[in-house]
Amino acid sequence: MTDYSVTDVISYLQSFSWEKTVRVYWFFLLFDFPRYVLTDVYIFIYEMIRLGTPRKKRSAFAESLMENPPLVSVLIPVLNAGDTIQWTIRSLTEQTYKNIEIIIVDDGSTDSTPRICRRLEKQERVTYFRFEERAGKSAALNHALRYARGEYIVFIDADTTFDRDAIFNVIKNFADPKVGAVAGNLRPRNAKRTLLTRLQQIEYLFTIDVGRRIRANFGILPIVSGAFGGFRRELVEQVGGHEPGPGNDSDLTIRIRKLGYKIVFAPDAVCLTNVPDKLYNLLRQRMRWNRNLVKTRIMKHKNVFNPFSKNFMIRTTLSFMDTIFFHVVLAVLSLVYLIDLSVNYRQIMIFILVVNYLAYFLAECLELIIAAILTRSWSNLGLFLYLPVYNPYKIMLKIFRVVAYFQELVFRYSYHDPFAPYKVRERMIRW
Repeated sequence: MTDYSVTDVISYLQSFSWEKTVRVYWFFLLFDFPRYVLTDVYIFIYEMIRLGTPRKKRSAFAESLMENPPLVSVLIPVLNAGDTIQWTIRSLTEQTYKNIEIIIVDDGSTDSTPRICRRLEKQERVTYFRFEERAGKSAALNHALRYARGEYIVFIDADTTFDRDAIFNVIKNFADPKVGAVAGNLRPRNAKRTLLTRLQQIEYLFTIDVGRRIRANFGILPIVSGAFGGFRRELVEQVGGHEPGPGNDSDLTIRIRKLGYKIVFAPDAVCLTNVPDKLYNLLRQRMRWNRNLVKTRIMKHKNVFNPFSKNFMIRTTLSFMDTIFFHVVLAVLSLVYLIDLSVNYRQIMIFILVVNYLAYFLAECLELIIAAILTRSWSNLGLFLYLPVYNPYKIMLKIFRVVAYFQELVFRYSYHDPFAPYKVRERMIRW
């Protein structure tokens, strides 16, 4: 800081008022504090009250799952998953829920995946299909669906492993006939590998372990991740399975929600998945996710905002508004906020940014304590060591989020994403 800026800081502190504080820190006070702190406090109080009430007996549906469990089909698309697929299958065969059929569809793997899967087919009663050339993840899932016999379908990724009760804890939520899909709880398996994976561990803890509890509680959960999620089979067939291209998990969730069914979260259905340990891979993943958000929620399914649409439902509209506002609008507004500071508070901008940083850090400390209590895992408190760099990590992702939105809105980049093979991209419907 220059002497002049120090003078300005002192002058600002001497003229402190609530109006000036709101004017300078409006982004945190109006948006991020209510979004992350107040909602976390709400779900914490809600969960504590719920735990303090007498527990009901296990539902008749849950009892029937133990005594006469319906068949559950676990469908796994694989592509060059030779390092992970056998551990995924082992964790499935060790589930407490035993009436499971496992169907693997190999989307043209060029590593050891075919050899390993053929061995698993013989040893573990796995059904295995192989595409000689890539057809895309959606095609693999739809092919598996054709041969699935289960009343419930669970889609998973080939690098996920599961707690022993994970499948049961997903399926038990279908006791409510209005539930159409159940999101499992994802946590990073390789969290200890690098600083980047540790930061993703915090992110998953805040946005999935806690964040999805909040959104599910309000009935606006937007997605069942393709890494681990359960569906009523007849609903998946009714909407036609997965459509080609990236973002098929969120698209399938939206189509089932538009049928009038609830989307819920099962925090006790835990699976572990590998997260990117290199910055380039992380950014490529997040750019794809964010482009898909624009494609599915702003372009393809924009009729959810039309009150005269056949499938119009207030809760679906609110789910879209929540996602678009807090992911798209606020990402852009955060850049507006920085421009506002640089234009109107240039002399004390560094001071304001430092105060902002401290405010976010304290908020994240509270979030971490709440998350540790809700997950009943005090080891999560060890993540305090990494919190000082968590906010810069979020800012970095926010910048690339804005870039991804621009790519999709202007260039429709998702239709050129190599995530799907060229022949699949050529057939994708343009929205």
